[in-house]
Amino acid sequence: MKISSLLLLPLLSSCGIFIKKMESAVVEKSVVFENREKLPTYCPIDQKFDFGMIGTNKSSQESYQRFVSGMKNISIIDHFIYWSLIQLSLRPDQSSPTARLQTLITVDGKVYYFDFFSEKNDNQYPYIFGLEWILKKFNSPRNLDYYVRNLQSRFKDPLKVSKDLERFLTKNKELIKADKDLALFYFRGTEVLKEAESTPTINLGKVISEYKKVRNKQDVIINTTLHPFSTTRGQEGNCNYDFNLYSNSIFLIDKTLPVSNIFGISHGKNAFLNSSSQSFLVAQPLFNEPLFKGTSKVRSAAICSIQNNDTKIWTISNESRDPGQHLFHLIKYGLPQATSVADVDRLFKHSRHLFLADPIRLIIESNRSDKNQIQNLLKLNVPIYHAENLGNIWGYVEAKGESRFIKDERNPGEFFCK
Repeated sequence: MKISSLLLLPLLSSCGIFIKKMESAVVEKSVVFENREKLPTYCPIDQKFDFGMIGTNKSSQESYQRFVSGMKNISIIDHFIYWSLIQLSLRPDQSSPTARLQTLITVDGKVYYFDFFSEKNDNQYPYIFGLEWILKKFNSPRNLDYYVRNLQSRFKDPLKVSKDLERFLTKNKELIKADKDLALFYFRGTEVLKEAESTPTINLGKVISEYKKVRNKQDVIINTTLHPFSTTRGQEGNCNYDFNLYSNSIFLIDKTLPVSNIFGISHGKNAFLNSSSQSFLVAQPLFNEPLFKGTSKVRSAAICSIQNNDTKIWTISNESRDPGQHLFHLIKYGLPQATSVADVDRLFKHSRHLFLADPIRLIIESNRSDKNQIQNLLKLNVPIYHAENLGNIWGYVEAKGESRFIKDERNPGEFFCK
């Protein structure tokens, strides 16, 4: 992971000592959060199913399940390609062909990590490149055209605007209005599209055709590097951020708040969990389609894969100026020792904190903190500020013969089981 554009923060020695003190103990199961509405964040444990999904909205998941229900011998790679192509319509801002694509995927019992992005901007489509590369990597007899034909001929349900897409459209209303083509796609009268309205139709055949014109000019980096870590209790894991830096109180703080689209599918014993992201300063359509043209030179989401005896835990962290810091804290709080979906979910819901610089300060979700944590924080010789919510962490867990996706209750998102 490149960190040249990030701010490296060596904290004061007193802060470093406190970090170790605050994170040395595993969060106890008795730590709960009172007076808060408890919303479901994963499918019920007593529900038996073979197929699970996570993404931006429920209606798209239900539509996809209907789409694949009649297909025989569908593989996790088939799901990976179909669901990733559908994301172009669901999140055209973050899952455009120009976006970065990161994935954890299990195929035949083995976990793989891939990260596709380009250092260049012109005519670089790492998202589509990554899909095509995955097909070749796992020796699929099919190509992208096959999946596009099936989607265009058989996927009949309209796709709906999610809360996340509405939030993006509202935030970037003026930028979108400045481009007449995008405005035609995303405005109804004087307002942008709202949640539950239909998304604009994307011609996937045209997208693949345009990609093929420059296929041989793709300069896409395929990163497979994960950094191993181990705990004092012997648990092991791998992350795309080097936590040795965090252990020495050196944090990778960005000047902006990177976002991404997280989505995944589990089918039988196989699964994938993806993150796609891009950035742009000017809103422009791609291929004259309702897709946002951007660059994949963006901060990567923080990703970890943890194996604890018979428990497998995947995590993806985004929407933070330092997404790796949140996963580092979770690991110190005891994530590798979790042995159930409920254990992981409890840690996801626990109070988060974030060290920032210029000036050095600590941001904490005080409304989720226990009294002892607050009292210890007040002893720190650094300014402390409250935040309602910090970051966004989604996960996938295999434990005790069950598998579940987990969403972060702090942010929009939906899960589905069948």
